[in-house]
Amino acid sequence: MFIVFALTGAVYDIRERRIPNWLNAAMLVTGLVLVTALTGWQDGLSALGHFAAALVGAMVIFALKLWGGGDAKFYAASAGWFPIKAALGLFVSVAAAGLIVAIVWLLFYKLTGRKLKRGDKVMPYGVAIAAGGIIMMLFRPDGGLLT
Repeated sequence: MFIVFALTGAVYDIRERRIPNWLNAAMLVTGLVLVTALTGWQDGLSALGHFAAALVGAMVIFALKLWGGGDAKFYAASAGWFPIKAALGLFVSVAAAGLIVAIVWLLFYKLTGRKLKRGDKVMPYGVAIAAGGIIMMLFRPDGGLLT
């Protein structure tokens, strides 16, 4: 389910440069319900705490105008699928994916001859959030929360 939500968010961000609130809400609620149902209320509370911490951090990044509000909510909703102990891993996975997406995006502009304009939102960072989350879900050292 996480991968479906993540890919849907990435596609929305590529096509429309926005990630809908309904998708973020559905992703968060589904993640918290599944984590709690499959692994217990302690892990559910841990995932809720991770969501809350990620939302605060993501809103700081939004306030600095480094990404959009939809990206901030998408990151926080993704965090709701992982316990708080996975916070650093998710952050690093998303940042690494962001670097790769940025390089690909810049190469695309370079190869197509398009011009990047200062201040334009040119890179769909939801793609990096989705990729980083999928990497965490599939390759976590502890085998993933929902396995």
